[in-house]
Amino acid sequence: MADIKRVAVLGSGVMGAAIAAHLANCGIPSLMLDIVPPNLADKDKDNKAKRNAIAEGAKQALLKAKPSPVYTKGVIDMIEVGNFDDDMPRIAECDWIIEVVKEDLKIKNIVFGNVAKYRTPGTIVSSNTSGIPIKSMAEGMPDEMCEHFLGTHFFNPPRYLKLLEIIPSPKTKPEVIEKMAAFLENVLGKGIVYAKDTPNFVANRLLTFAMQYTLYEMTKDGLSIEEVDALTGPAIGHASSATFRTADLVGMDTFKLVVGNVYNGCPDDERRDLMQGPEWVDKMVEKGYLGLKSGSGFYKKTKERNEKGKPIILAIDPETVEYRDPIKPRFECTGNVRNAETIEDKLKIMNLGDDKGAQFVFKQFANLAQYAGNRIPEIADDIVNIDNAVKWGFAWEVGIFETWDILGFDTVCEKMAAIGVELPPIAKAIKDSGNNSFYKSEDGVDKYFDVATKSYKPIERNPREVRLANVMTDKTKVIKTNESASLVDLGDGIICAAFHSKMNAIDPQNTQILRDGVDLLNDGKYEGMIIANQEPHFCAGANLFLVLGEIMQDNWDNVEAAIAGLQDTCMAMKYCSRPIVAAPHHYTFGGGVELCMHTAKVVAAGETSAGLVEVGVGVLPAGGGCKEMLVRALEYCPSTVEVDPFPYIRRAFENIATAKVGTSGAEVIELGYWRDSDIVLPNYDHQVAKAKAVCQGLVTAGYTAPRPPRLWALGADAAAAFKSAVWGMQQAGWASEHDAIIAAKVANTLTGGDRIAGTPVTEQDILDLERESFLSLCGMEKTQARIQNMLTTGKPLRN
Repeated sequence: MADIKRVAVLGSGVMGAAIAAHLANCGIPSLMLDIVPPNLADKDKDNKAKRNAIAEGAKQALLKAKPSPVYTKGVIDMIEVGNFDDDMPRIAECDWIIEVVKEDLKIKNIVFGNVAKYRTPGTIVSSNTSGIPIKSMAEGMPDEMCEHFLGTHFFNPPRYLKLLEIIPSPKTKPEVIEKMAAFLENVLGKGIVYAKDTPNFVANRLLTFAMQYTLYEMTKDGLSIEEVDALTGPAIGHASSATFRTADLVGMDTFKLVVGNVYNGCPDDERRDLMQGPEWVDKMVEKGYLGLKSGSGFYKKTKERNEKGKPIILAIDPETVEYRDPIKPRFECTGNVRNAETIEDKLKIMNLGDDKGAQFVFKQFANLAQYAGNRIPEIADDIVNIDNAVKWGFAWEVGIFETWDILGFDTVCEKMAAIGVELPPIAKAIKDSGNNSFYKSEDGVDKYFDVATKSYKPIERNPREVRLANVMTDKTKVIKTNESASLVDLGDGIICAAFHSKMNAIDPQNTQILRDGVDLLNDGKYEGMIIANQEPHFCAGANLFLVLGEIMQDNWDNVEAAIAGLQDTCMAMKYCSRPIVAAPHHYTFGGGVELCMHTAKVVAAGETSAGLVEVGVGVLPAGGGCKEMLVRALEYCPSTVEVDPFPYIRRAFENIATAKVGTSGAEVIELGYWRDSDIVLPNYDHQVAKAKAVCQGLVTAGYTAPRPPRLWALGADAAAAFKSAVWGMQQAGWASEHDAIIAAKVANTLTGGDRIAGTPVTEQDILDLERESFLSLCGMEKTQARIQNMLTTGKPLRN
């Protein structure tokens, strides 16, 4: 089998196009085919563009889709389009062929018949089916093709949902499964769940039960649509779309087909009685209340607005199957959960309380846990695959059996008995063996309870995955630690500065850890350092609470010292004698971006949202962000070539003044925050190991600190041009007066202050301008109001 370097995507519908897009995100070109448009005019029948119109239209629609399926717009050039009639022979050029056509076995078999004619022997073939049995599609395939055939079920949207279920056919070669798993995980960044060839596989089988149980039980408990969503969303670590907004996205016609797969294909399912109806939902479908695709589903958005100016959204009443005015959910548990800081606290509040809401949540959890436990080994061999399926497929923060452990194994068992829910076999086996958890960690090794052997087995990890929490269980590996960060020895001469403060905000304690790391490197005690963590976000920027506290007490010396300390730390990292590599991921804002800018290399997760967003709280980047944007801009102007630097400085100004955020690692590079030579890694779980390997590579290559950059002032004319542009935005109503004041400070900093154009400047000169501007802005009431608003609401204030 050849390495997978090119993929044929057969079908350009929502999923086909999105899969091709994610292949492009990861650097894999594809050939995307679809049917020739029916009823072409005679004059267009030989027009290649017209014949490819369906696939081409799907490709162009990727640029408008929200959320964006692509890291950057330019990657769609890696998608080549064609049609089944003209271009099917070209699948012979591809190393993997994935079918993504309509969920109709007859249509799929026609496609696979054509694949058999043209594929190169040894080429892997797969289906993205969400529920059709793999063995049914494999019937009639040539033996050699059948040996290279399997299910590869992506979840929508493929860029954002990590889950990919691999479903082998009875004849699939083990090496084919192994090769696909390695490619999907290492190249496309997927999380692999090994599923059995049963209706709806793993994740959708569990979701089907959870949804159907909720639909029946909510009416028994007298709960409204809004109340169920309040109980089953972020309050328990699930997606914000919760239960019914998710259903409206999927479409109830589609969901009823998925439910039918279980009812028709699983005659021995002990909860099969739930896999039809309920009657009120059937009536919704009859009335055409299908969800967003029909304009209304469980919710209906109206043109009317409430007192806050937001659209009034009606909800269905299960009793009448008609829409009624919105209801505001009120439960003791949902009120208490607002003060919870961890997912563990949230789950305990929402499941173990005595109010009506908590009782419903626990009842739902208990029944789902029982159902999931009863599905082993029917749909998957172990709890690891089941927990990963719901986490990666539905963006749950923790899995079903992980939740059970968090709530307390014995506590859940007792509560299940109290409400009459029988324990699943795996829970009984744990009790009988004298244990009291589904998972445990021993000597830094994570283990799970295996019901087949009635013992704990190590969770298999990809060698490219390093878990910092496991490393830190060996206390000898923790070099230094405080409340906000730790220095950890990763072995091979590489250390890791890992933040663990709230939202990993920058404060004196974690900057001290960075300085300690730099000192160890300069003293020759270690070879290199990475800045990485495995918290939900890399770094939300400066600790605004501390900043505002000092401002309110007029401790201006402390504010200046804090800014100078961050600047000094960043410069110490930049000019360290040994390499430092940053591994940003998810939210990386303000000071988090500035830290990365001062490292030798950045290994960014594909899913990274990053930018210098300080203007949103009324200040400008002052940890070296303005200075580094100037450095990067002037790098486009070598001393041996006469180049106008203004366009490059203008991009830097626009990014800072408008707080532009890149929504992928690649887009952050495209915006100029990081360099083209930096690395984007689709699989976040592999980031620590990758950053360590990159750091080791720099050491092996004989790393030396960079030389100071050649910088010069652009002068008053350039500053005036920037200010003029902001004035125009202000006149158009796109910028406030305070926005203009901040932008003027940014312009002044980037152009060298009051220096004459062409005057050489140093990095320290720009840092001084940053610090002076930051302090002056902090003294303004409107900046203080912006900081206060961000702290209280989490949203920027435009004043």
